[in-house]
Amino acid sequence: MTTKSPLVMVVDDEPHLCNILRRVLELEGYRAITAPDGETALRLAEKNKPDAILLDLVMPGINGREVCRRVREFSAETRIIYFTAKADPTDPVQFKQLHREADGFIAKPATSKQILAKLNDVLHHPRKKT
Repeated sequence: MTTKSPLVMVVDDEPHLCNILRRVLELEGYRAITAPDGETALRLAEKNKPDAILLDLVMPGINGREVCRRVREFSAETRIIYFTAKADPTDPVQFKQLHREADGFIAKPATSKQILAKLNDVLHHPRKKT
């Protein structure tokens, strides 16, 4: 009997970054899908119920924080990791707020090793209570 590898959705309005991350994830044995914007992400998340979402905060249309809020309404099990260059990890108030909303945070730019380590950590630990 084989178990399915975790499904990870990458949401970013930079197609090149989505493609690179999808390849990195697939090379590590994850199943991966991508979304170029918040609206597409919400449709795909509701349909596919990913195990985790790597989610940019700043995108045209629906931003990452709103996507996070809406995904939580229909899929509390999905792990969400904010992946962005627009948040300041040295700002303790903003950092605390972002960590309350999501299961993890990765500041861009990040190496594939950092991304995979955070993803592995989030997927293998109990989801925190919000």
